[in-house]
Amino acid sequence: MRHFRSTCFLPALIILSFCMATGLAFATNQGKVSSTDDPKDQSFPVTTASQAAARYFETGMVHYENHRWNFALSDWNEAIKLDPNFALAYTWICFTTVDPAEENADRAKAIALLKNITPAEQLMVRWMAGVHGNNYLEGISSMNDMLALYPHDKRLNFLVAYWLYKQDQYDPAKKLTLRALAEDPRYATAYNQLAYLYSRIPDHPSPWRPAAKYVELLPNEPNPHDSYGEMLRLAGHFQEALAQYRLALKMDPTFYISQKELGETYSLMGEEEQARTEYTKAIHDAPSDGLRAEYLQKLALTYIREKKYEDADKAYLDAAAKAHATGQWVWEARAHRIMAMYEKDAVTAMKNLEQAEAILAEKKEVVAQADLDEERARILRVRVERALAASDQSAANSPLAELEKLANSGSSVNVQRTYHGAEGSLLIAEQKYANAISHLEEDVANPMSMKLLVTAYRKTGFTADANVLSKKLIDWKIPTTEEALAVPEFRSQEAALALKK
Repeated sequence: MRHFRSTCFLPALIILSFCMATGLAFATNQGKVSSTDDPKDQSFPVTTASQAAARYFETGMVHYENHRWNFALSDWNEAIKLDPNFALAYTWICFTTVDPAEENADRAKAIALLKNITPAEQLMVRWMAGVHGNNYLEGISSMNDMLALYPHDKRLNFLVAYWLYKQDQYDPAKKLTLRALAEDPRYATAYNQLAYLYSRIPDHPSPWRPAAKYVELLPNEPNPHDSYGEMLRLAGHFQEALAQYRLALKMDPTFYISQKELGETYSLMGEEEQARTEYTKAIHDAPSDGLRAEYLQKLALTYIREKKYEDADKAYLDAAAKAHATGQWVWEARAHRIMAMYEKDAVTAMKNLEQAEAILAEKKEVVAQADLDEERARILRVRVERALAASDQSAANSPLAELEKLANSGSSVNVQRTYHGAEGSLLIAEQKYANAISHLEEDVANPMSMKLLVTAYRKTGFTADANVLSKKLIDWKIPTTEEALAVPEFRSQEAALALKK
């Protein structure tokens, strides 16, 4: 049941529970954050002055659970029109949008409204603002405190688990996802989350069962079929995956995620021309400038797979220009950084990296600090790798030291992993294989680090570990720039090695 209630310290405000069912009920609860003393009945509060805004907020959360992020953003924006002081609506827009200016502005508004909301909501704002701003450690501390206050809120457990999953923190994400399912065994989105987690964690149950359960619980929603398609793709069943994406699009032709997945699947299959056709439609259908910027670069990646680097340059420069025109500055910088990753000429590569850094420096006041730090870290890693490729280990030391400083400044897990990957790369170049292992093992989802780690395992006699990781990398089907640059080459090397045995 949904509860609206006023409190002695929040006069005339409406507070609704975060985990809502159907219907509306009003109650008064002086100064408490829950309508019951039973911890299992406690759910996260949401403060607003408008019943209609509350409804928009809740429908937005349901859309978010169903991966309908464009609909979620639309509903939360409607909520703040009705209640311009709706702190959590600003917070969730900030956390979901791919527009850097919108993210920065709404994060600032949420922080400015801290005094108007309950202590629990303040923790949520500090979590989200912290991990996207320059207070990452405070953000994580607030997240943990928030979970401790509401351990039985299924949605809260799922939301934190989903964020942890996106940080490649699979074990804690699994724990919270299972906790959400313990509260509600029919909580559909948690089965989706569990399927993705099982697909990422070695020696865990097959993702098929939770993926199938997700489809069973929401048979008429497109995202369950999209997710089932991804499980099929990860297993190498490309045609079956394509059929699931098309089924999702048949249910809802506007479900742009599945249109993008068609492009990714064809690209992994090596059918790059068809992939570009699908990506072109995904770019057209994308509901925001940020997604269009992302999909333009996915299209450009198809030329890297074909080793058509001049065409890749044209596509990335086009993507950078369009990102600049629409204020997608991190994507603009990223295009230049990626060009530096495959560029054969060292001088040209350095110019691209300098341009990427200049873009980030110019926009530091309007882009989230976490986004700036993470892209800056990736640029520094490319500088390290370019120096090592030129057999100039001394030139790698300066960007590596800068990257280490950034990683030790309280930055995100992604920055820390980028540092470990770069450090491991240098240690491999120095033939310090045993020392490299502990660093490369931290960069768990980067195929370039995984490739180096196979070498380190073999050089130090960890043959079994090398064999397991080699198979994982050969079977890797998560499309990224690093995957496109590392995995096909690794497969060829392993095939050649097998012929020699």
